[in-house]
Amino acid sequence: MSTSLVAVGLISLVFNLGGGLVSPAVPLYARQLGADYRDLGLIGVSHGLVFALLTIPLGRASDRLGRRTLLLFSTLAVGAAAAAYLVATSVVGLIVGKLVEAAGWAAFWPALEAWVAEGFGRRAGTAIGVGYGAYAAAFVIGTSTAGFVIEGFGIRVPFAMYLGTALATLVLVLVMPGGGAPGQHAKDAPVEPARADGPDAAVARRRRVLGYATGFVYVFGLGTILAFLPAYAVDRGLGPRGVGLLLASYWTARLLSSLTAGRLSDRWGRRAILVPALLISAAGALLVAMPAGSATLFAGTMGLGLTAGACAPACVGLLADHARPADRGIVMGLFEGACGLAFIVAGVVGGQTAEALGPEVPYLLVAGLALGWTVVLARQLPRGPARRPA
Repeated sequence: MSTSLVAVGLISLVFNLGGGLVSPAVPLYARQLGADYRDLGLIGVSHGLVFALLTIPLGRASDRLGRRTLLLFSTLAVGAAAAAYLVATSVVGLIVGKLVEAAGWAAFWPALEAWVAEGFGRRAGTAIGVGYGAYAAAFVIGTSTAGFVIEGFGIRVPFAMYLGTALATLVLVLVMPGGGAPGQHAKDAPVEPARADGPDAAVARRRRVLGYATGFVYVFGLGTILAFLPAYAVDRGLGPRGVGLLLASYWTARLLSSLTAGRLSDRWGRRAILVPALLISAAGALLVAMPAGSATLFAGTMGLGLTAGACAPACVGLLADHARPADRGIVMGLFEGACGLAFIVAGVVGGQTAEALGPEVPYLLVAGLALGWTVVLARQLPRGPARRPA
């Protein structure tokens, strides 16, 4: 168990470290190339479109070909994306890199989440909390470092570093234990898997839909942060170092909540985590939108990070509660597909509204969506942890 947890955490950390390094670099470089908010939204949309289209087939492919195979593909894809960023001389070049990178992420997350669901059973929320915590830690390190690297060595150096982290992840995946051989499904779901028909199956489907939709809601906030916050922060007077530290504050908050929320959702139930988390999202987004000083901007950004860190493992735990062993890959693929759709909507709607109505409007939309969905979850999710029928 401990060896598998270390493997989950280490692979997630190294794979996402490069993503953290380029997270501020891509929008700042796009701004240097003359991009406006609509262009930044288009870059985000390109990521979300490919991610949404590929997570479902790649999730199913991980069921059939094995988790390791898809994780290997993901590392090769992000390495190719890093190379595309490195040679890009226009916004179109950055979009190409984002398309390839999205394919890598679309392979990585369903495979990793299904591997965790197989290996940890009832403790899936706890284990994926470690994986998401490592993901957040990677972005803390990457985004905070990126600002100093950009100021000291140039805007393209983070792209070269991304190549290095992709290579390191490739080695880790090759030596990781397990990895899900094709057709091999380890442990049952925490709740007795439902038959293909009947009332239990209908309840399971409804709960999975709630998980998918919650992923959409919290990732709408994440997509807004990744696409627009660096440029928004520059417009508010921050330099590259300040932008890097602002993004690091988001990922620090996400790290802290990721490491605890998954375990607490296993113990207290998914509703006990998701409902408060979305209320925090609404408050944080409103703080970001306020025309106040940098302290308010940092506080709101951290609130959004707390939400993402809490929602991610709780959503995966909710899906693991209600997924049959043979369908875990496609269930996680559907979840990540909903997340990819959120990136698309956040990029399109955010870019258009920011240009037409003001750069704070995307954050107001995040707040409104989070508040509305909080009401739905409070009414639809049961209290307490999932229990196996007697």
